[in-house]
Amino acid sequence: MAGRESHRNDPARIADLALAAAVRAQADAVYIEPMPLTEESYVITLERGREVLITVPIEAQIGAAVIARLAFLADLDLAAAHSTTGVLPVKTGDREAEVVVTLRPGAALRADLMVMRPRDHVVTKLAALTAGDKVGQYRVVEFLGEGGMGTVYKVEHAALGRTYALKVLRETLFGRDPTAAERFLREARTAARVHHPNIVDVFDFGYLPDGRPYFVMELLDGESLAARVARGPLPPAEVVTIMRQLAQALAAAHDRGVIHADVTSSNVLVLGDTELLVKLVDFGLAELAGEGLHEENPEFVLGTPAYISPEQLRGLAATERSDQYGLGAVMFEMLAGQPPYVDDDLRSLCMKHLQAPIPEVESPHGPLPPKLADTITTCLQKTPQQRFPNMRALLAALEEIERVTDRRGWRRWLSS
Repeated sequence: MAGRESHRNDPARIADLALAAAVRAQADAVYIEPMPLTEESYVITLERGREVLITVPIEAQIGAAVIARLAFLADLDLAAAHSTTGVLPVKTGDREAEVVVTLRPGAALRADLMVMRPRDHVVTKLAALTAGDKVGQYRVVEFLGEGGMGTVYKVEHAALGRTYALKVLRETLFGRDPTAAERFLREARTAARVHHPNIVDVFDFGYLPDGRPYFVMELLDGESLAARVARGPLPPAEVVTIMRQLAQALAAAHDRGVIHADVTSSNVLVLGDTELLVKLVDFGLAELAGEGLHEENPEFVLGTPAYISPEQLRGLAATERSDQYGLGAVMFEMLAGQPPYVDDDLRSLCMKHLQAPIPEVESPHGPLPPKLADTITTCLQKTPQQRFPNMRALLAALEEIERVTDRRGWRRWLSS
């Protein structure tokens, strides 16, 4: 009994067992994270597709030690302020796989493990999807559009008859970066676990026969925030309403250690006219697009340079405060009709993010209250340390502005 109990409390043994069990059970992912609503326990969850294979509760101290063991094996820095990733080769019996280990600091330490079996790396000739093609349980209905990261199709579930949006990693990214497929799907899985009313729901994941990953998400009937702003700057009260919802979504994600890294008006969908509901999309996927800033071809950074933080331009990993910078640029754009920095030359635009003074936002709807202007300026500071300490602090500032708006009417709060 004593020996069995010691194994149960041995972090190294638990880490090894979790890796082996994931490969033997042909799991797609393993999550080691705090149990909801308690700080005293962690839980290890094995998933295949959207099915939970098993959950194992362990003490919080042991859970953190298990993550530390995985960090040691994958040569990852536990003290890093941002997510870090490494790869472990795992062999158990006659089965073997590579396990991608991602550490997410967040409010509490978390580890996501993604199992990459040999079949995931089989690559055949790349081909565009067309109407009628079958992708897993889904039938392609029509092409919807293409962005910097992926191609989106409207699909119908074969059994349920419900329509969804299916996004496939772009052929150009897949062909140029051998790790793009793993990161694309890993981040999609992570985003799917951040359930929030203002984040698009992700339902399913998989691979095309050519090796490209895809994920299936809710099909939303709305317009991008970029399209809405293109018709003219928005009233300040509407801007604050939209920003509060976006900050709530990002705060929930940051609590789980997930960074969006590409907050832009094109990545926000607006639903409804009277009761505005916004949805943040492409969650956690845009670090791939951001890497395109180091390439000669500007095709890979469309939609990103106008909002990217100075630290990302310097080659540093995105953090929670990088998302603040993106929000500040979006807020500026909603009020002024364009982002804070505009330039036809990509290099000049990047230099403005790094060196140019923060411009004063001007709205055609009249002078802005100091607190709103100060919030934008704080978000757009060049160094992360000068921004809000976290997303919840920014959210608190927005909620205070909204309360004053409701109480006085926005033109009366210019001195508040």
